[in-house]
Formats: sequence, structure tokens, C-alpha cells
Amino acid sequence: MPAGEMVPLSHPGVGADVRLVLQGATDADRESVRRELCQLVDYGHDGCLLLLQVCLDEVLLNDREAKNLQLKHDLLSATFRYCLDKTYFSTCFCEALMRIKTGTDGLLETLSSALELSAAEKVGIGLALSDSDNSGMKLKGQQFAIAQIEELCLNPNQSVPNDQIHEIVVFLHQTDGLAKHMDTFSNIASLLEVGQSPFFAPIPKEQHDVQSINHSRHLEMYLDSTNDDFESLLSEIGKEISMADIVTELGYGCTVDSTQCKEILSTFQPLDDVAISKLLGAVIGTQNSLAEAHNTYATFVSAIRNTHLSESPQLTTWNTDVLVDSINELAPSTNWVHVMESLDHEGFSIPDEAAFCLLMNIYGRACKDPFPLHAVCGSMWTNTEGQISFLKHAISAPATIFTFAHSSRLLALPDFASLGPGNHAWFCLDLLEVLCQLAEVGHTVSVRSMLDYPLGHCPELLLVGLGHINTAYNLLQFEVLSCAFPAILKDATKRNVVNYLWHINPCLTLRGFVDAHSDPSCLLRIVDVCHDLKILSAVLESTPFAFSIRLAAAACRKDHSHLEKWLTEKLTVYKDGFVEECVNFLKEAMNAASYVVEGTTEQPQASVVDTYWEACPPFIKVLQSHLGQLLSNQLSDELRELCALYESRNQGPVARDIPTSEGGSDDVEVEANAYFHQMFSGQINIDVMIQMLTRFKESPDKRC
Repeated sequence: MPAGEMVPLSHPGVGADVRLVLQGATDADRESVRRELCQLVDYGHDGCLLLLQVCLDEVLLNDREAKNLQLKHDLLSATFRYCLDKTYFSTCFCEALMRIKTGTDGLLETLSSALELSAAEKVGIGLALSDSDNSGMKLKGQQFAIAQIEELCLNPNQSVPNDQIHEIVVFLHQTDGLAKHMDTFSNIASLLEVGQSPFFAPIPKEQHDVQSINHSRHLEMYLDSTNDDFESLLSEIGKEISMADIVTELGYGCTVDSTQCKEILSTFQPLDDVAISKLLGAVIGTQNSLAEAHNTYATFVSAIRNTHLSESPQLTTWNTDVLVDSINELAPSTNWVHVMESLDHEGFSIPDEAAFCLLMNIYGRACKDPFPLHAVCGSMWTNTEGQISFLKHAISAPATIFTFAHSSRLLALPDFASLGPGNHAWFCLDLLEVLCQLAEVGHTVSVRSMLDYPLGHCPELLLVGLGHINTAYNLLQFEVLSCAFPAILKDATKRNVVNYLWHINPCLTLRGFVDAHSDPSCLLRIVDVCHDLKILSAVLESTPFAFSIRLAAAACRKDHSHLEKWLTEKLTVYKDGFVEECVNFLKEAMNAASYVVEGTTEQPQASVVDTYWEACPPFIKVLQSHLGQLLSNQLSDELRELCALYESRNQGPVARDIPTSEGGSDDVEVEANAYFHQMFSGQINIDVMIQMLTRFKESPDKRC
């Protein structure tokens, strides 16, 4: 081979070199050796295949005489796990196993033990062999993976290891080399009924015996099968245990009478709560869409009875009374609360109001206890679309069909007792909380449409209820606040609503104040509310300068000494930052005053404009006294111009003693420039400007 040309990784000498590196490794160069081995894996398919072959050879060699046995074990384990995270792992692992000449029986078990693989890693290497072209190798991998999962599920001496199953799911999802096998794992786990018990809940012996029988039967079906299509086999097993699919396939005839219904349901024993919940989901989703299923049902019954089906009425919908009574007879220990808790399953959806009423009728027939609200409002479902479909109908249902009145978190406000629908939906804090959560995970439009009724009929109830809820982003709370708060604030008869909101959620109330204050009517009401509730100081200290300055000006209109004191305190602490906002306020006050002169404003705005104009002297006085402390020359010049403009308009001595950077100021020019600036910025239209110029021309005042 020419000098300088890289030796191919498939060259036999490279493998020998890697083995020499492993044998010669010491604690001192452990990390550098690990990095070299990982770099080989990063070269791609050939590098990964080479390292996996070395790992397998070393495991089979099992040289316990090696002087650095523990170190070599650590390096092999680290390298193998590094290979696991490569997208080409499955292909390379299959090839490496096929090159083993000494037989592969028990090799996966040996490898797992030697490298101390976790349960998730064991399942992963078994699933990886699904990529093998060799049917025997693929079968061994599948058997190994199923055995690992069954070991977790069927050990009677430990709790149901949902946490370990979750770890496997996370591991497969996060491991690039194994992520593509997630669907296969999910199928296996669902067939073995993994995850249907609470965390750390021991399995009763009777239930364990039944599960063992069912799981073993499914495994035997798999092991005895000559079909190499694993996915097809999983699908067949899934069909065998899917009661909901079969019952809906047979149609309404299943519920023609209790005898026939029990006969069909008994073939799916035992009837557990999850299976019943899925059956109910299928029933309510097909209440009037199975008219063609009668012949299928007749054929099925004839087959299982070996007789022809006698004439029976053709039902046009499910006879839910027969269905519920049959379930209760076959499974008298059914926990209907658990059945409702299990509605969070794939495919569950309530298509219309009739389907919702049907579900409520089923529950009412099966159980006399109130509907378990926590099942639908206690937390977000995995099937969020299904949850929304339930809640959409629940909130608008008559109280005789569905009610939230028995909620453990019910808003207790006597003043609001007459508000909202009779089912108490908008008094239920759990409902409001789960709606807020759903809105923040992509269902804002759906949730927003559900709020149309309360926003139109009881906005104060909705707003106070949402005030009790805090979520990651508070998106729904802020949207409802912007819609409902201004109108509530302006209505003096609803001051108790603002009072409630302030005491339960001051931050939300402050946001409402800040968002609404640009409306003059709202600003005046904010002042009244702050005085009534004695919260003015707290509000001024907790809001942005742009708002607090305007609130202070409006709130202290009768006593400017308090305003001067507050301004002085703020200027001392915040200096230029606060002065800049004061300058913006003065600009706004002077610009707005020109509109009032022209009679272009209505009463609330005129009142606010007058208040702002009257507040200008204390602002100018305090700002003048701190002029020498400002760091920005531009800010100082801007303040001087504003003081001159105010003097010219007010024809008072407020700014006479303020020195200017140019030694004087042309008041008329400053004022004229201000008017033209307002016109060009759109604050005054051209017609108003023409009228103003005409008035100036005809005025006896020489300044005009």
C-alpha cells in the first residue's frame, strides 16, 4: 500500500491493533484510549462494525487472566454504549453477530451480563436484531426483547415497574441507534398490558395469575409461529384482544338482549376497567353509524353457536342498558370510577352532544355516584383532543345531564351565586386550571371558543376564577383579563370584583391596571379603586414608570405636595431612567392640551388632559431641582425645551430661571415647532392645523 494512504478499517490488522491497545491500556491513559476507540466509531459503519466485533470477541474469549481485566471491561462497556447511540448500530450489530463462527446461542445473555447492560439496553439490543436479514437471528432478538419485558411485568415479588418501562421508552427515544424500534416496543408493551396499574402498586395474586396466563399465551403464539413477519404477528395478537374493535364490528346486534350480549362479552374475559373504558369509547363514537353491521353479527353468532340466528329486531343504535347490565353481571367488581379515569386512551372522542348524553346515561345506569370530575379535570390527558371533546360538551350540558357542583375546588363567592349556567361549570377551579394548561400546549383556539359563553354572560366570574390559577405562561388568564377587565373596572357597581381579584392575585390585577390605563375612563377608575382599597402606594411601587407616573399625576391632583415628594424619591433612586419617562409624560401632557383647546376631545379624556396639565408644574419644579444631577446632556436639553414650551403656553414663570445651553430660548419658535411636529407625526390633522393658524392670525396676542 502506498505510503501515506489510510489503511481501511476492514483490514484485519486494524482489529489486531485495537486489541493490542485494549491489552496495553493503563489507568493513566484510560481516557485517551476511550477517546481513540470512540473516534473509530465516529468514522461510520466500518468503524462501528470493527469495534462491535472486538467487543464480541473479547466477551467470548472471557480471558480472566488478563492483568487489566477491570479496565478492559470498563473500556469495552463504554465503547459498546457509544456504538448504541449511532444510527447505524442495528445494521452493524447484526453484521457483527453474523460473523461469529462459534455459534450465537446465549450470546445476547452473555454479552448483557459481561457488559452489565441495563434493562433498557437489553431490550434495545434485542430489538436491534429486527434489522437482521437472517430470520433465525431476528427471532432470537425478538425472543430476547420480549423475555426482558416479561421479566419486568411478571415478577410477583416486586411492584409493577412502570418507572422501568418509562426508562426504556426514554432510552429508546433518546438513543439514535434504537429510536426507530419505538413502535415495536410500544406494541409489545401494550400486548403485555404494561402501564395499566398505578406506580408501585403490588399486583394481587389472582390478577397476577391471570396476567401470567394471558402473557404466556401470547408469547407461545409468537414462538410457535412460523411467520417471520413480526409486525404482522403483533397485529394479529392485538386483534385477538381488542374487544372494542370486535364489538363495534359486530354492531348494535350485540346488545339486542342480555343473553346474547353476555355471550359475546364473555369471550373477552376477564373484563377489566381499561377494556370496558375502550369499549365505551367505541360505543359512543358509533351510536348511529353502524346500520350495515347486522349481517356481520348474524354470521358471528351463527358461527359460535353452530346454529342459525333466529329472527331478532334490527337495532339502529346501541341498547346501552343491556350493555351496562351485562358488564355488571359478568364483572360485578367493575370500578366505574376507574373506567371513567381510563377514558384517556387513543382514539377516544365525543363527536356530538348526543354521544355525550349517551356516555352520561351509561355512567348513570352503571353507578349512582356523582361523575368523578377528577377523571376529566384533574390533569391534562395524553389524548388532549379527546379531553377537549369531553369538556366542550360538559360545560354546556344541562345540570340534569352533567354538573360540576360537587367539585372539591369550587369557587365560593356568594356575590356571584346567581352567575353562570346551572351546572356550575365556571365555579370549578379544576376545570379552569386544565383549560389553562390545554391552552398552553397548542389548543388555544379550541379552549378560547369554549369561553365565549362566560365572557358574554358572566365575565366577572370567569376572571375571578382564573385569578386563582397560575400556569407556566398564564396565556389564557392574560387574554381573559384584556377582554373582561376594562369593562369591569369602568362599572362602579362591580368594585367588589376588583377587590376580590386584588386579594387573590395582585399581579394579575396590576397587569389589568397597566393594560387598561390608556383608556381615560379606566385611568380615573383606577385612581378611585386605589383610594377605596388603600392600595395606591403598593400599586405605584409595583408598576412600570410609564404607568406609575401617570397614575401618580392623576391620583395626587388635589395635593401636589405628595406628588412632589414621590417624584423626588424616585429621582433620587433611579435618576436618568426615571427622568426620561417624566420627559415623555410632559410631552404627552403638552401635546394633549392642544387638542382640548381645539375642542376635539370628549369629557373623560378632557378630564385626564386637564389633570395632566395641572401636574406639569410640580414635575417641572422637581425636575429643575435635579437638572444638575443628570448624566445625559441630551436629556437636559430636552427638558429645558419642554420647560420653555410650558412657560410659553402657560405664560407663567415656571421655567424662567432655568439656564439654557445656548444662553436663551425663542419661546414662539419652540411652540411653533411643537405644533408642526404634531402635524407631521399625525397627532394633529391638517384641517385642525389650518384652523389653529387662522386663529393665531386673527388673535390680538402679539406672540401669535
